[in-house]
Amino acid sequence: MSKRSSSSSNNKKPSKRMRSFGSANSFDDANGSARLIAAHHAAERAGQGSSYLSTRPDPQAKRVRSLWECCVEVSARGLLDVVKVRRAVVEAEGERTGGGAAEGSRAKALFGWDPQKRKALAEAAAQAGVPDPKELKRLGDFIRILPSPTVDRVLGVLLRLSTREDLVGSDGNSQGIEVDIHRLSVLFLHPTTTRLSLSSLGPTSLLLSKIPQCTALAYLDLSSHTSLSDSTLKGVLGKLNLLEKVVLRGCTKVGDGSVMALAGASGKMLKLLNLNLTAVTIKGLTTLFVKCPNLEVLKLANIQGLIERNVSKLIDDATAASLSDPSSLPPLSRLQNLKLRSTDLTDSSLGRFLTLCAPTLTHLDVAYTHLKSLELLSRAVHSLPSGQWKLRKLVISGLPLTPASIQGFFNPLAFDRTEEERAKFHTLKMGALPAVSSKIPGLNDAVLEGIMPALERLEGLKSVSFYGNWELGKREQPMARFIEMASRRCTALDLTTGIQSYHLEGLLPSLEINGPPTLEILVLDSTKVNDEAAAAIAECSELRSLSLAETKISTKLLSTVLPACPRLTTLNLTSCRGVPVVQRRRFFEAWEKGEVEIE
Repeated sequence: MSKRSSSSSNNKKPSKRMRSFGSANSFDDANGSARLIAAHHAAERAGQGSSYLSTRPDPQAKRVRSLWECCVEVSARGLLDVVKVRRAVVEAEGERTGGGAAEGSRAKALFGWDPQKRKALAEAAAQAGVPDPKELKRLGDFIRILPSPTVDRVLGVLLRLSTREDLVGSDGNSQGIEVDIHRLSVLFLHPTTTRLSLSSLGPTSLLLSKIPQCTALAYLDLSSHTSLSDSTLKGVLGKLNLLEKVVLRGCTKVGDGSVMALAGASGKMLKLLNLNLTAVTIKGLTTLFVKCPNLEVLKLANIQGLIERNVSKLIDDATAASLSDPSSLPPLSRLQNLKLRSTDLTDSSLGRFLTLCAPTLTHLDVAYTHLKSLELLSRAVHSLPSGQWKLRKLVISGLPLTPASIQGFFNPLAFDRTEEERAKFHTLKMGALPAVSSKIPGLNDAVLEGIMPALERLEGLKSVSFYGNWELGKREQPMARFIEMASRRCTALDLTTGIQSYHLEGLLPSLEINGPPTLEILVLDSTKVNDEAAAAIAECSELRSLSLAETKISTKLLSTVLPACPRLTTLNLTSCRGVPVVQRRRFFEAWEKGEVEIE
């Protein structure tokens, strides 16, 4: 592997598609929930390269499915035939009744519960082989007496299968499958149901009206239902008093009413709440903090209005309310996971949050906020007594941090904490640190060199992301040394930076560090890596996912990597022009059939 010139003329700029991934989550784009969701999905597509993602089952998977798992799969497939309906049947029924395509769409939207359409649609269902209501009820009664974990698992597998079948049928074309909500509710929405994950279904009035009858419900996921109104959900959550985990991510119309109803009904039972991309304000959060002191996971990404003044009022009001009740715990006193990504959070506001939860915090995400320093975070966690360090994951992407601020966090962790405490810290995401000035240079080779001594002492590191730091890799060191060290500790590395093939020499056998690389996920999108890196990547024998989008690799590299990495199941070959377009999505299949030509 020959070292290439690192002159500025060779510095590859990422494409507009890849650059959009780094900016989609910045606070400058936080102008509207719908726009944020669109940006989120665009970012996911850009980062994962779904259009040319080649996958295959793990060829070395030795795990044998249990009898219980096989029974669950068979049951779910059988029940899918009961609850599914083809859109063509419903739309055809709408046209048969004289309404044309518009009536067909209406019938599709109301299928299964519109009283005026019940008779006609029942006839259409009978033609499709659907059981009559009495048989459906008997089946539902039988499901009701099954153990709750079994029922929850069957429902989860059924919904997963319905989504897959909707996308592609046996003939390779879309089958247009929909789940009939009425049948689904008869079968699964019972007082004994404990888990509902309905993000793949539309929040119809029938579905929402049936949820409260699941009186034992502990987990509810309604994520990405952008049409779900706050007033409607408020009435549902107010009737469920055993909820422990609620996911409302992307429900852009859900706000304070639903959160206050949830806090009032579930109260001390609630342990996890995901409010990313919702319309909640400090009014609802104040009630949540006071009435739900046992919260362990709170996600507030892209929540508007978390400015310094509002955060101070939120913390002050919640603290005062808890002090007025001697039996109440302090707010957020048991919080372990806090996500404040892409909000208006400032250094002072973060300090207020940390006064409540620093001793218990294990996961913190403050990426793309208005933070300018890690000083208050360092002060809060490093002041904890010896043996009480708990922080395991830190996400600080997109923050304009000085080198001194970064070192001020990592040096005390690496040199003042015990080996056991250092081993707890396992995930670091420090992507796209902006270069603002000479004092705030972003994450470049010099800054990485400054924190390398500390990183080398963090033996517990399992996942590191330097995504979007394009100034990294202009010199051979310290990036090559970092890769050599991290690849033997981590299972996941995102090196979407300015690195070249010679930086990956650290993956080759080393005289200084024993053992082969332990990587299972390696991301090299938009790097200057080419076929010269084949031997190095091939050393990662445990690799399961390899992302090479927008690189100059060819089938030559892949022909070396695939035999050496038998566990590899996912390849991202988006915009890899050295691989024929027709093979990028189905490269594993083409390889096994001998269709790949080596350049």
